[in-house]
Amino acid sequence: MLRMQIIGLALVSALVMSAAVAGSASATVLPHEWLINGKLIPSPVKIHSLGLVLLTDETFPGGALVVHCKTFGTRTVGPHALGLVEKITAELLGTNDKITCSFDKRGACEASSAPLFLAVNLPWHTELYLLGSEVRYMIMPDGGGNPGWAVTCKTILGAVTDTCTVLLGSTEVKNVTSGVLALFDSLSNANPADCKVGAEAVRPKVGLVAGGITFESPPSGELKAL
Repeated sequence: MLRMQIIGLALVSALVMSAAVAGSASATVLPHEWLINGKLIPSPVKIHSLGLVLLTDETFPGGALVVHCKTFGTRTVGPHALGLVEKITAELLGTNDKITCSFDKRGACEASSAPLFLAVNLPWHTELYLLGSEVRYMIMPDGGGNPGWAVTCKTILGAVTDTCTVLLGSTEVKNVTSGVLALFDSLSNANPADCKVGAEAVRPKVGLVAGGITFESPPSGELKAL
């Protein structure tokens, strides 16, 4: 049975970025590397993941919008510190599609309408990096727009889509006996996301996107972040 590894993700703005992975081809294991069975990963390895995402927009029409969603992902880890989020889906091995979520707060969304969730601007680039003594996991753009999510619901005026994005997402990761554990950044300390409804102008720093991801080790062995 494949071992499940746990890593958390809080999509919050970050000002600190690690330098490019210079000299990563060295045989020395650096303190910010993906490993499988204790060995460096020389080329991308595909893995699957289970995600939990919380999105908040405090200025959504009709009041605050807060939704939580369960997602499945296809991504790569490696080479070395790098990775890529390729797909976020409603079911394991699915295609990029809208994911049915639940409301915590619904704003102007109708009570009979379940919110639909869609990852935007995929793929997302990822990187492990060292900040002081912390190993951290960062998500950032991969040549497209900023990583984020679009929520669609029904209102009395018809379907409305709210899109919230952030420039960078970062959270601490630590290895424990059960795998890789991410320490969630608290929502009270999180930097806000930029949101917009439909074609309206962006409302800067009015939302938050946070959550967690459970990574499944590939068949080739046990995944660790060091």
